Amino acid sequence: MKRKSPTEPPAEDQETLASWRLLFESATYKNDIDTCPGKDDSVFGFEVEWDHLADYEDLQTKFTENMEATLSIGNQVLLEQYSDRNMTTRPVIRVVNLPDNRIYEMSDLRMRDRTRLLSFDAIVTSASPIIGWLKTSVHQCNDCESKWIVNERLARPREKVKYCQTCLDVIIADMKSKKPKTYHKDPDDVSLLAEECYYEDIQYLQVISPQMLASGIDDSGEHFQVVVFDEYVGQFSKGDCLTINAVVAVDPLINRDFIRDTRRMIFLKAHSVEEGFSDYTEDE
Repeated sequence: MKRKSPTEPPAEDQETLASWRLLFESATYKNDIDTCPGKDDSVFGFEVEWDHLADYEDLQTKFTENMEATLSIGNQVLLEQYSDRNMTTRPVIRVVNLPDNRIYEMSDLRMRDRTRLLSFDAIVTSASPIIGWLKTSVHQCNDCESKWIVNERLARPREKVKYCQTCLDVIIADMKSKKPKTYHKDPDDVSLLAEECYYEDIQYLQVISPQMLASGIDDSGEHFQVVVFDEYVGQFSKGDCLTINAVVAVDPLINRDFIRDTRRMIFLKAHSVEEGFSDYTEDE
């Protein structure tokens, strides 16, 4: 007996799908897609204006409240658009031109800002070597051969899979039956399918804000860490002036030996990157 799963996405997800389809089929974005942007790239960042999200039902609100899930649905729709045009590129939505109320001075960040999507003016002071991370791991039960995907977390231990849910459901159903079996094999014979796991390119940037630099903080002083993904990897170098639209996140202190140390540092997970500053001018 296999777990019952819905054949269609929930009603709310269907509404989000419909909103993204309307956006990409609008005259502005349909014309953009028809030019086949990023056709020869393996990954292409497709820019969507923040203000345009408000024109399609509650898309802007959903993006604000549940960014990852909303983007995942939007990327699915955008990939369909690319596939319909016989393009093998994997497009990734990059929302740009965030409103003024999301423009933030980097040095003002505090832990209370965690999980917020904000926009920062930034100067790159250094870039790390290009590395990768395990974004999704694939597991398979060696008994019933069921497969499932686990979403991993950046810079965290890989999620440990303890049992096969399908086999466990069979055991529970049998135990509730009128004549249950006297013995059940433990549903923990599970393997990681390393070749089917999904990896993503990442790179770490050290940045400071122009205001911090104007205040006398040089390259060796205080800075913030930004992690960039996919098409942004390898694109930036020391001295680049950027607008970084990023989610504020926290990480354990660097080079700490105490596993249970509760202290954390702020870092930025870049969603989209724009050339030049959005808020700072040299006159300031």
